Amino acid sequence: MGVTIRDIAQELGINISTVSRCLNNSPQVSEKTRIKVLSTARHLGYRRDVRAQALRTGKSGIVGVVVGDIVNPFFAQLADQIEKKARALDLRIMICNGGEDPLKQEQAVAALLEQQVDGLLLTPAGSPTPALQSYVAEIPTVAIDRSLEAENVDIVVADDAQAVTELMQYLKNGDYNSAVVISGPYTTSTGRIRQRLLQQGLSDIGIKTRTANIAYQEESGEKAIVDFMQESVPDLVLCASGVITLGVIEGLRSRGIRAGVDVDIVTFDRLTWLSAAIPAVITIDTKIAEMADLGMQILQQRIAGYTGAPLIKTVTSQLVLPETSNTENSW
Repeated sequence: MGVTIRDIAQELGINISTVSRCLNNSPQVSEKTRIKVLSTARHLGYRRDVRAQALRTGKSGIVGVVVGDIVNPFFAQLADQIEKKARALDLRIMICNGGEDPLKQEQAVAALLEQQVDGLLLTPAGSPTPALQSYVAEIPTVAIDRSLEAENVDIVVADDAQAVTELMQYLKNGDYNSAVVISGPYTTSTGRIRQRLLQQGLSDIGIKTRTANIAYQEESGEKAIVDFMQESVPDLVLCASGVITLGVIEGLRSRGIRAGVDVDIVTFDRLTWLSAAIPAVITIDTKIAEMADLGMQILQQRIAGYTGAPLIKTVTSQLVLPETSNTENSW
C-alpha cells in the first residue's frame, strides 16, 4: 500500500485535514505549513490517488490537451504555456498529438476521455469528424488557436486583422513588386483567414501576389517556395506560420537565396529561434501565452460548472518589426 495523507500527518504531528488542505492548495493554511507538508509528501513518496479522487469528487484534476502537431514549434510553445497555467491552477495535463489529421485527433480525444479528463483544450486539425463532434459535446472543451465547427465549444483565437493592416502600412513604403503568400490548409480557420487578410492587403497596396494553401509542415513550405521560384523569385514571402517559414528558408537556401537579405520574410507566430536565425524577419506575434492563459481560464470555469452560452474570445496579435528597422519594434 502506498503512502497516504495519514502517514504525512503522523510524520509531522498535525491533523489529516491540515494535510489535505495543503495538498489542495487551500488558502486556509499558511504558506510555511503548506511548504512543509509538500516537502514531507515528496520525501515519503506520496502520490495522489487520482481514481479515488475522481470517485469522491467526480473530478480527476486532469485536463486533456490535443495539439495540432507536436513537431511544429508553435505547438510545443503553446503546450508549454498551457502546462504552466494548469500548474498554477493546481491542474495537471495529458498531451496528445493530433498530427494535423482529423481522424488522429478523434482517436486522441477518445483516448483522453477514457482517462477521465475533466476538460479538453484542442487545436482543430480541420473539419471535425462526426465522432469528434459527439465527444466534445460530452465534456467541457475549448478550441484554441483555430475555430471548431461543433456545438457548445468555447473558442480562443488570435485576431490578426489590425496587425495585418499595420503590416501593409509598413510594406507600402518598401520597394516590393511581387509577393508570395503561403498559408495553411483551407480547412483550418487560420489557413483561410490569414490568406484572405494578406491577399487583400497586398492587393490594396498594389503588390502583385501569388498564393498557396499547404500543410503546416516544414517540407510543404520548402516545396511551395521552390515551385513558386520556377516561375520567378518574389521580393517578399509571407508565411502563415513559423513551421512553414522554416521550410521556406530551406527552399530559398537550396537555390542560393538568402532569406531576409535577398528576399524579405514575413511570418506569423513569434518563435525565438526564428528571429535569431533571421534578424530581419517581420513577425506577427499571435500571443501564444495570452491564448493559453485565456483558454485555461475558460476551461476551469466550465469544469467548475459554468453553463453559459459558448464563448468566442480573441487575443489581438501584434506586428513586430526587425530591430534593424528605423522604426520602433512594434506598432
